[in-house]
Amino acid sequence: MIHKTHPLATKLIATALNNTQQLYQLLNEESILLKAKGQTQALDLIVQKKNVLVSELNTFTSQVEQLLVSEKLSKQDGMIQYFAIAKQTDIDTTESLSNWQKLSELSKKCRTLNEQNGASIHILNQHTQRILSILKGKPQTTNTYSRDGRAKSTPYSRTLVSV
Repeated sequence: MIHKTHPLATKLIATALNNTQQLYQLLNEESILLKAKGQTQALDLIVQKKNVLVSELNTFTSQVEQLLVSEKLSKQDGMIQYFAIAKQTDIDTTESLSNWQKLSELSKKCRTLNEQNGASIHILNQHTQRILSILKGKPQTTNTYSRDGRAKSTPYSRTLVSV
């Protein structure tokens, strides 16, 4: 069975690697744009492109899971087992295994970069919310803990204008 699935796996992995490389590039562009001001249209375009790639990568994940099921391998370490079985049956896995390893490493980099971008977006969102609260005349508070461990909110700024 693995003789039939390996050519498909090779193509799937190559396509996923290409998509992941594009995603990584988009995440880098997003990171740069998040540091610049007034780039919302460019960010929106990147988000749209990222959503398409993520959808394609989700499809890839489903296809790999189906491939593993057909070979009766677990999702956890299934691809490692898959390559070991392929090698035992004298299938040349040089390209597919290399691409799989690149895909795994690049996926980790994408996850890290996406988390960093998400943190940047969170900080920018908090900053925007603070500005809006000040402009609307709502007092800002900070949530901290008292000596006994209870949560408390204390004002840390005053409003500029009260209506």
